[in-house]
Amino acid sequence: MNNKENIDQLLARYFVGEPLSLVQQKELDTWIAAHRQEFEQMCKLIHAPVKTAEEIHFDTGKAWTKIEPRLESRTRPMSFERKVTFFLSVAASLLVLLGIGAFYLFRTPAEEGLYYANEENSIKQILLPDSSEVILYPEATLSYYFSDKGKGRMTTLTGKAFFQVKKMHGIPFRVKTDFLDVEVLGTSFLVDAAQKEKAGVFVKTGKVRVEAAEHEVVIQANEKAELKGNMLKADTILRPQDVFGVDDSVLVFEQAPITEVVKIIREKTGIQIDLAKGLEKNLITTRINSNEPDIAGELAFLCGCKCETLVKGKHYRLYEK
Repeated sequence: MNNKENIDQLLARYFVGEPLSLVQQKELDTWIAAHRQEFEQMCKLIHAPVKTAEEIHFDTGKAWTKIEPRLESRTRPMSFERKVTFFLSVAASLLVLLGIGAFYLFRTPAEEGLYYANEENSIKQILLPDSSEVILYPEATLSYYFSDKGKGRMTTLTGKAFFQVKKMHGIPFRVKTDFLDVEVLGTSFLVDAAQKEKAGVFVKTGKVRVEAAEHEVVIQANEKAELKGNMLKADTILRPQDVFGVDDSVLVFEQAPITEVVKIIREKTGIQIDLAKGLEKNLITTRINSNEPDIAGELAFLCGCKCETLVKGKHYRLYEK
């Protein structure tokens, strides 16, 4: 498979929301960085909603009644040149009508989108068209649309929801509520707007900008912004596990020594990864799903080394190229 075919497949999987491995995501990110304008145009086309135009009714009987007398009055046969001119005129008219029909068929409001609601007593997981993940809490609702007016990805939330935003190279993601407005590029955070006196934004990873009551704050991982009366106040989240809970299937590392990474992977998955001499100085920043079938391969990609399989699915060795 050549590189163009591979990129086409990665883009297709990306836009339909299929998961990519870390290696595939890195390859896609590299392509996007080199073709940013083309990628943004793709995003606009993919996420633009399609709305069919109202059906156009044409009274053929009435039209024939008007045309038939004119045809009967023209008894002289047309010359070859006039026949050609006549047929070309008809063809041109049909093309114009088709063009007008296509315009009305594909012309859509840029801000028409999708609506989600959780009427159950448990949380509800949804996947947005841009591959961002959202957990809707009970009685929460969310609307989503992609704006082609420079606003990017827009959502309106009532209630409480956790967002895992997919980074889209400069295309912002905004959350609007009755009390708070949030803007991010790619991160994970919790928005609680169920009640004004308890409204707040809690950041798990990345950085977000929060606006409320004519105030603005920028907060990052393990920080929160809460609405206290008419003031927006930023503070540290003392017990993140109480706010976000724990997901044992995802291992998160930020500038962690690779020796510590392989130790945690073994404890969580039972997979042993040996390190050749010289690799212990590598620092790893990544998110690894413990169910990923090629964890060792992903780790080798990150440290720029090779991976040797000793026992498939159980034992691997990383060494320098």
